[in-house]
Order: sequence, then C-alpha cells, then structure tokens
Amino acid sequence: MKVKLSEIPEEGLTLSEHLDPAQMRLDTPELKFTAPLDLTATFQMQREMAWVQVGITGQMQQICGRCLEPYERSYDSKFHLDYSIKGMLSLDITDEVRQEILLSYPIRFLCREDCLGLCPQCGANLNERSCHHASA
Repeated sequence: MKVKLSEIPEEGLTLSEHLDPAQMRLDTPELKFTAPLDLTATFQMQREMAWVQVGITGQMQQICGRCLEPYERSYDSKFHLDYSIKGMLSLDITDEVRQEILLSYPIRFLCREDCLGLCPQCGANLNERSCHHASA
C-alpha cells in the first residue's frame, strides 16, 4: 500500500485494500491463506513523522504440528508502524506489512491446545482413535 504524503489531511487518512497472499509470498509449507486479506490502514502525520495503525483479517489453512491434519482458522492482526518522513513524498508500507504478518505466525501450529498428535509407533492420529501402542 502506497500513499502520497500530500494526500494525508490533518485529521488523518484511512485506506482499505485487499492483499493477495500469493503475490506477497506469505504462504509456507504449514500455512496457506485461502482468500485475499483485508487490510485497513489509518495514516496520521505530524511534522516529520508518520504513524500508521494497521488491521488485517483473513482466512488461513494450517497444518497441525502434532497430528499433521489441516485445519482452518481466521487471521486477525493489528499493529502500529512509525516512520520518519523527512524529505519523502510518499510512503509505501507494503514491506513492513509483509514482515509483520510473517512475524505474527506462531512457532508451531496446533489444531487445538490438547491435540494428542500421532502415535510414534504406528502413526495413528490419537485425536481420532486410540491404538494399543498409546496405552502401553
């Protein structure tokens, strides 16, 4: 998202945009966004500084790190960006938005907190059924 600084009024400017996750290279082997992301950014300026409040929502499919099953969940992130704009004519927040999204990913994806995972002996999904290895 790019905005000309001269277009930001004193009271601020709010813009909305749909982001293509594939174009932004946001997918990983464990995570895929299933639809465009909705981004809303509110720009404020004062002297040589700009502040941007960003909100992003969307839908994603993840692979559980324990049971290896895919599951859907919503994505909702809010963050704040600060810029020194001295001598600048425009502000492009695209790279910072991408970085914030990537940094918001959990270290390990879990379909639920109490996921039992897979049996290390036979590979059975212990959320769906028990096996004789799990009780031994």
